[in-house]
Amino acid sequence: MIYLHYKILYTLIMLFENNTIDIKQLPTQEKLVFEPLKPAYKTILFVNWTVFFIIISLLPFTIDALFEIHLLSWWLIIFYVIILSSYICMLIITQMGFPLKGYALREHDIVYKTGLIYRKNTTVPFNRIQHIEIRQSMIARILGISKIKIFTAGGQGSGLFVHGLSPETAQELKDFLSKTTNQYE
Repeated sequence: MIYLHYKILYTLIMLFENNTIDIKQLPTQEKLVFEPLKPAYKTILFVNWTVFFIIISLLPFTIDALFEIHLLSWWLIIFYVIILSSYICMLIITQMGFPLKGYALREHDIVYKTGLIYRKNTTVPFNRIQHIEIRQSMIARILGISKIKIFTAGGQGSGLFVHGLSPETAQELKDFLSKTTNQYE
């Protein structure tokens, strides 16, 4: 009886063993070659920021028209200086951050990198992909840009958008991912 308890205890200890892994033996992502996004996607980003800031800049006039509050002119000047400087900063960040975006395919996953201020690499294993769809906004359709949405097993926030693809590349990527994920079922 004591032998049986000892054997169960030994088995439990072995199940919860947590050995150290040598960091130097981990694979690196530095060797990963990322495909750049189409330059027209940068135009879409600029258009989005421009529309956003135009709407924000119309806010004082809307408030004045709805509530008949005549805003002081120096408040308007401060407001527009802040809006204009924010707009210029966002355009500079978009311009500088665009070359840092890209995607890469590996044998078992897809990786998407983005970010100038906050760098982010998102890796989605093929065996976690549930379904894939291609999306295009009206502006993206005019500029010949698509994005692919990869839905993964998990919650609402799980998944991956790969922006700035040509429609042909997006379709080829979707076909490849669909074929590859079927191997895992």
